[in-house]
Amino acid sequence: MTFNKLRQHRVWWAVIAGAILTATPAGFAHADAPGPTDYSSVIVEVTTPESLPLAADVAITIEGHDSFLSVTVARGTTVKVPGYEGEEYLKIESDCTAYENQRSMSTWYNKERYGSNVRADVVDHDAAPEWLQIASNCTLAWHDHRIHYMSPKPPVNAKPGDVIVADSIPFTVDGIPVAVRIESSLVERPSLLAPIVAAAGALLLVVGVISRTSAALQRLMVAVSLLGLVIGGAQYLWAAPGTGPQLTSFALPLLATVLSGSALVFNPQSSIQRNGVQLMSGIFLALWVLIRKAVLDAALLPTSLPYWVDRAGTTVIGISACTAAGYALVELWQIANANRPSPRQA
Repeated sequence: MTFNKLRQHRVWWAVIAGAILTATPAGFAHADAPGPTDYSSVIVEVTTPESLPLAADVAITIEGHDSFLSVTVARGTTVKVPGYEGEEYLKIESDCTAYENQRSMSTWYNKERYGSNVRADVVDHDAAPEWLQIASNCTLAWHDHRIHYMSPKPPVNAKPGDVIVADSIPFTVDGIPVAVRIESSLVERPSLLAPIVAAAGALLLVVGVISRTSAALQRLMVAVSLLGLVIGGAQYLWAAPGTGPQLTSFALPLLATVLSGSALVFNPQSSIQRNGVQLMSGIFLALWVLIRKAVLDAALLPTSLPYWVDRAGTTVIGISACTAAGYALVELWQIANANRPSPRQA
């Protein structure tokens, strides 16, 4: 086996390993990261008994627009967060370590934004807490279902600007009771103009590239894969620590970039390899777009990029990926038919 062949096989094994890691069940990754939403939650007021002041280095914020409530304190400060039923749920010790009580109903119910199944075989509020360390940076962030609307469908007759949720979350900081009052409002959805214009432009671009050469189409796939990597990377980096950004936000575009780029470097004259890689790249990118399809019309997006860039870029990637994958599939089918022996030869 030549050096180039060996190097090529190593690249393919790396790609396959990456695909396996990407396909790992969600339980092995951070669960339920902030996503697109139509609601904006804000902290209206933080109160204490007799207006006792909180330390200046206590930061209470909402992360992911309406997804997580977060508390950050300085070393030496303690925090206790009770669960929905008043049970011991979360705490930050003075050495900055944070713990979650595995026997708390809230631990299991808060795993997902819209609530998840409670482990009835584990939950026991009468038993001693079973503390599991979850952080060591003096920060807690958790899905608190009192800060967001608990349904993917908006309330009947609700209008943009309406306050949908208003509630108060109690906990203690250095033994001082704290009440955080929040409101969550419905936000108007955006115009679909950017995705529509992007879709039309992408179709014209892909058709123009296909009419030239297969190599041009492969270079286009590298370009849209890199665009997906930028968009996915911005989403991953935007999520605050402890709010579980999903690796798939950039892992799928990364795999597509490696695949499409390898076809340009290794054996670019092999039509079977080129089209096979193009098909796989298209599938990875199409899956990525499918996973994040809600960004196309949600009011608020989990990204530091301008929203129109995210929406238009996702549309361009989706159109390009599906068209390129379809083209590659037709090419592979034609190659297979051309190599099939005729009845007379058989």
